[in-house]
Amino acid sequence: MKDYKGYLFDIDGTIVLGDILIPGAKEKIEELRECGKKIGFYTNNSSKNPKSYIGKFKKLGIEVELKEIITAGAVLADYLVNNCKNKKIFMVGTKDFKEHCKGMGVKILDEEDEFDFSEIEIVVVTLDSELNYKKLEIACKLLHGDVEYLAANEDLVYPVEGGVFLPDCRAICNIIELCTKKIPKYFGKPKKVMLDYALRNLNLSKEETVIVGDRLYTDIASGYTNGCDTILVLTGEATKDSKSVYKPTYILDSVADI
Repeated sequence: MKDYKGYLFDIDGTIVLGDILIPGAKEKIEELRECGKKIGFYTNNSSKNPKSYIGKFKKLGIEVELKEIITAGAVLADYLVNNCKNKKIFMVGTKDFKEHCKGMGVKILDEEDEFDFSEIEIVVVTLDSELNYKKLEIACKLLHGDVEYLAANEDLVYPVEGGVFLPDCRAICNIIELCTKKIPKYFGKPKKVMLDYALRNLNLSKEETVIVGDRLYTDIASGYTNGCDTILVLTGEATKDSKSVYKPTYILDSVADI
């Protein structure tokens, strides 16, 4: 295997399953750091404020810096700050992520706020573990009109412990699409904007970086379509029998095998 300067690790299914570390993941990260490698945690999970991951990893015994946390939510929030700061946005998302965006000066409204539908210019959908019918109802009604539609990531599901998969951002968007025929603009893996954000954060180039993940259509596609090497691990969604047009550079059983 090529000697890379930087490693972009997916989190769910690659480093952890739910709140449980994958065996050998912590030790491999420590080993790579000792060798002077740059580490990024490169996740499509858009339910959390990126700062929340610092606490999550600390509980698992892994020390991380904020610049190392690259989430689809962070990429989306960066876009909202730079392009939509003066627009009123209805967001389907967790309280944690909405507060993150509000703290950056973005005008976020949700189902608990009173507002005129004509005020809303953008509907945003993220991974929402607090999803309820009211949020879906309002989003569908708003999208019946002429509003911009954005979403964090294209993952249908995410893995947790016990071999269980739970609905992710695109699964929520699919419900909305059935009702509105509207498809959002996505920001997470495999979009180029997310890889560019990660490389900029860590001061790396594509040529000296490898993406490590468990999902072919996001993790591996992120590298395959954007000219960056990839490692597929078999601790999450993909198996040895999984078929895809997105071919990994390497296939390993686990991050422990890097």
